[in-house]
Amino acid sequence: MTDRSSPALGIDLGTTRTVVVAADRGSYPVASFDEGGSFCDHLPALAVHSQGRWWFGEAARARVVGDADDHWATPSVKRTVSTLAPEAALPGGPASTTAMGLLEAYLRWVADMVRTRSNLEIPEDAPLTAMVAVPANASTRQRYLTLEAFSRAGFSVTGMVGEPTAAAVEYAHREPVALSARSPKRYVVVYDLGGGTFDTAAVSLDGSRFSLLTSEGIERLGGADFDEEILELAFTGLVEQGFEFATTTTVEHLDASTRAAMLELCRDAKEGLRPGSRRLLLDFGSVLPDAPAVVLTTDTLYGRCRPHIDRTIAMVDRVLESLPQHGLDPSDPKQLGALYLVGGSVALPPVARALRERYGRKIKLSAQPHAATALGLAVAADPSARIRIREATTRHFGVWREALDGREKVFDPILSKDTLPPSEGEPLVVERRYRPMHTVGHLRFLECSRLADDGRPAGDLTPWRQLRVPYDGADDSDDHAAEHRPVERTTAEGDEIVETYTHTQDGTITVEIANAAAAFRRRYVLGAMR
Repeated sequence: MTDRSSPALGIDLGTTRTVVVAADRGSYPVASFDEGGSFCDHLPALAVHSQGRWWFGEAARARVVGDADDHWATPSVKRTVSTLAPEAALPGGPASTTAMGLLEAYLRWVADMVRTRSNLEIPEDAPLTAMVAVPANASTRQRYLTLEAFSRAGFSVTGMVGEPTAAAVEYAHREPVALSARSPKRYVVVYDLGGGTFDTAAVSLDGSRFSLLTSEGIERLGGADFDEEILELAFTGLVEQGFEFATTTTVEHLDASTRAAMLELCRDAKEGLRPGSRRLLLDFGSVLPDAPAVVLTTDTLYGRCRPHIDRTIAMVDRVLESLPQHGLDPSDPKQLGALYLVGGSVALPPVARALRERYGRKIKLSAQPHAATALGLAVAADPSARIRIREATTRHFGVWREALDGREKVFDPILSKDTLPPSEGEPLVVERRYRPMHTVGHLRFLECSRLADDGRPAGDLTPWRQLRVPYDGADDSDDHAAEHRPVERTTAEGDEIVETYTHTQDGTITVEIANAAAAFRRRYVLGAMR
């Protein structure tokens, strides 16, 4: 049991900021951090490599401007590593630094800030126990990267849930009437627009039980994309004013440090916008000496942002359209708790405006949009809250197999999207049986966000490691030997291959492959691939 002086934490590792909330005897305070004498309720996700070491937060912000030869910077640690394999090098980054290395370094800094520079009282030798989250549609590779980096950084991770599910827990905590026995409300739809990803999900409401029913998402869409639109418009403004630097380069060719610094200024200006704002002033003088100020009209900016917003609305519509499969009626307003808006980027005025145009009074904005996920995580981490969570799979996972005619490959979806586990905490187990056609099986695994009409993988694709499996049992203890064995037609009779896949809540998938006739049995961990 966690010591009362060492509260469990809910940590939302965000694209632009990380928020930490403590679960402390039934209350859930958002951590404040002292950086340079001023307190802030989040930690920036900005990272800079300078003078042979990493800098984060305000220290990174102070170093992001300078000689590009001495700096490598990214405005978002999470977005930088999200599409990389754990041991992949950072594009253009410092030598020998991997995606895992960057995320681990950032989370070590977060742990140090929690212990030494926050308003939370945590003994020096007490463990940092945390519930963490990932985007609902995160790939298994991203889930593994997140869990492993938190562990390496010194956190004891008690669980991982999807960000929309955590937001649904926060909604229920704030709106307990939605969970009362007399309430007709059966689900909430979460609209989570963060700094770099968009998720929407339908989560059932049943007392303290929360089940993720269905989800949709866009892997790279969020506030960072709005910042990019601002930067593009501002750069055009600099060109129109004849600023020499802008006329001799392009946004695409900015060095990493200058680009990160300009995007930070764009983000700061964006976050100052209000529903009544008509103009946006950008002063890049601290980054580009002698650069003139640029004034953008919000009508122009919002017009550039609208296609991004429309893409999110299409995803919400897709979630609503799938609800009848779960026994819910999207046309019945009494069943819906709310279309719940969370994530820092929902504060951009045209977002709520477009959603109200489409969904009317169903919209409800979280009281703390940027902290909603972390708050939900803290509630879920609190033993006294007795929260129970069951999450459906959010992506398709399968393997390419040889068709019976031997002339083409067909995709076998082992795990289908939106499949719920048997019960809370239990893994999904799927079995395949077949007679092998070759002595060596060549299994090419793949993960995707959707399937096309013909059953082929579509949407966001994540190739996995490939396996070469000696079905006849030869070389069964030597992966290298199996890797280089020629694939030959089998002449053995009576062989039956049994593949047993086990999918756990953290996204890890293992497969046990057995051939009783050849006394062959091997187990492979697929979720921790590089």
